[in-house]
Amino acid sequence: MSLPSSASALLARLRFLATLMLGAYLLINLLLSALAPLTSGWSTWSVTALAVPPMVLGMVYLVIPIARRQA
Repeated sequence: MSLPSSASALLARLRFLATLMLGAYLLINLLLSALAPLTSGWSTWSVTALAVPPMVLGMVYLVIPIARRQA
């Protein structure tokens, strides 16, 4: 028995969303862990400013393509 196309599309979107959320969570924690020894004592906004460029690149070239393959 096959799912109706709307249910199938909903499941694909939920799988895409879950993959993106997990990938973003893992990527930001990895980046912040890698930056922690270099940025001890820095203010939150400056650590975040340093983490944003690699986070964007990681999302565009790593997480989103992986999520698209999963959906």
